[in-house]
Amino acid sequence: MSVVTGTTRDPRWYESFADVDGDECVHSKLYSYVEDGQLVVGTTKSVMFTVDRAAKDVWPVLKDSNLWQAEYGHHYSGVVGDLEGKTFRLGDKPNPEGPHQYHVLRVIPEHVIVVDQPGDWEGGVGPMDGFHVFMLNEHGGRSTVTIIMQHALQPTDQTEEEVIAQLRESQPELQRKWRDVFIPKFKELVYEREAS
Repeated sequence: MSVVTGTTRDPRWYESFADVDGDECVHSKLYSYVEDGQLVVGTTKSVMFTVDRAAKDVWPVLKDSNLWQAEYGHHYSGVVGDLEGKTFRLGDKPNPEGPHQYHVLRVIPEHVIVVDQPGDWEGGVGPMDGFHVFMLNEHGGRSTVTIIMQHALQPTDQTEEEVIAQLRESQPELQRKWRDVFIPKFKELVYEREAS
């Protein structure tokens, strides 16, 4: 068994996957560190792709995750980009009930959504929190969507190796979710909006 050597500002990194296909990039890394004697293990994921439309045409889709994630079973209790200063819930059924897990810290229309995930998550290996940023940058009438997601788990009865192994097992499906479902649906919706 290895000893966790990472710190909050300098975590121990583990490469997970990097998938680049044209303008679509999905990259995931795993990490660990010890804070106040507590093991923390987590994931970071960056997603980037370009849509051949202006930010004003892409924003309505970016701000409403229900539009492009519901097909996969991700349902939000509100339109995230309209909830600055408020909270929302993510569930596996429409109109999810229960405690809200996310807080929308900041929204700059047609530019950025910043979300904090400050509490426990049902299931998993222990308390989890996260931080997520959804960015939209327009250049020359084309818009690049960049999404950075971070999740941190505090395992209660598992070792670093066990949690890293568990997270590694989930990575191919997370990669598929973005590559085969979320990104294609997102682009389809943007292009359909213009056609209608």
